[in-house]
Amino acid sequence: MKKNKAHRLTAYSFSKSETFLLDANVWLYLYPPPSGRKRPFVQQYSDGLKSMRIAGAQLIMDVMVLSEYLNTYARIEWRALHQTRYPQFKSFRKSAAFKTVGNGAASSVRSMLKLCTCRDHPFAGVDIKQVLDGFAAGTTDFNDSLLAETCRRHGWKLVTNDSDFTFGGIEVLTTNPKLLAACP
Repeated sequence: MKKNKAHRLTAYSFSKSETFLLDANVWLYLYPPPSGRKRPFVQQYSDGLKSMRIAGAQLIMDVMVLSEYLNTYARIEWRALHQTRYPQFKSFRKSAAFKTVGNGAASSVRSMLKLCTCRDHPFAGVDIKQVLDGFAAGTTDFNDSLLAETCRRHGWKLVTNDSDFTFGGIEVLTTNPKLLAACP
């Protein structure tokens, strides 16, 4: 599998002709759950989003990113505020206490979707053998591989803070020093 090419988000010159898919971890910096801890890269990703919008670049939303965002948002709130009362996440999700969390997450997603064009995930066109081989070998995360395949297939650049995003043959924009070092 081909290595990715990483660009430093803070030094990147965006253009109108580019299309970007923001990973769930980036959306969690931009639209964090109320109980989320202060994260070190918030300002850099916020400035990056602003630069993309000023340049007129297209932002894409993929259903897998949306799913990861919503599930992570809810689990962060559960662990921070509700895990003692609801030791099982599913029991929390079915409780009245979840409504505030669910409404907060849904509100954030509505704001995110105003910035993006929704595109169907091209699962039928993915090289699933390659994705499953990487997963089975323990070298790649299944969802990450699907996102990389989607970006490669469409020529999109991925904005991520995930240091594991080293393979896929795509361009990534990041502020993560480990990813920048691994994909020069």
